[in-house]
Amino acid sequence: MCARNTDTKEEILRIGKHFIQYYGYNAFSYADIARELNIKNAAVHYHFRGKEDLLIALVDKNIENYQSLSKQLNHSKMSTLSKLGKFIEPYSILCEAESICIIGSIASDYKTLPESVKAKISLLVEMVLGMVEQTLSEGKKKGELQFFESARTQALLIMTNLAAGVQLARISGKKDYENIRKAVIRRLKK
Repeated sequence: MCARNTDTKEEILRIGKHFIQYYGYNAFSYADIARELNIKNAAVHYHFRGKEDLLIALVDKNIENYQSLSKQLNHSKMSTLSKLGKFIEPYSILCEAESICIIGSIASDYKTLPESVKAKISLLVEMVLGMVEQTLSEGKKKGELQFFESARTQALLIMTNLAAGVQLARISGKKDYENIRKAVIRRLKK
């Protein structure tokens, strides 16, 4: 049975996120969420008028999480490798859960998404890449990291390897993701 009304919105978000990350944006309906939570379809629409609103709420949650992480890292004295570990950790958790990141899960549906959702996703992607790029630049400047590409290109390499590694692990196994994760770190160490 679903939690009381105050928690229904959060439960819808949780199940919606699971469905998006496990099946993809276009592969489920509100009826699926309602059935999973044992509520009426109208209850889902009460909280989120359409799937566009649900996805925007999920992307907004991710943006908030990364903003919080940014503040934490900016006030931290941890090493650059430890900071990079904070970006890698969520992918490792996703791999363990046999899930994929929200960006990776909607990438194949991107062309069919409403413009408002595309704008939010672009904001999230640029935020994450910018944070990783900044961390890499700081690490190189401090002499803690080495890489030959620009910090932007290195950030792209890291994030695409992690996202693809999590997706590939669903087929080839978690060990392959772990090998990718270790290689990403190993290549940055001085």
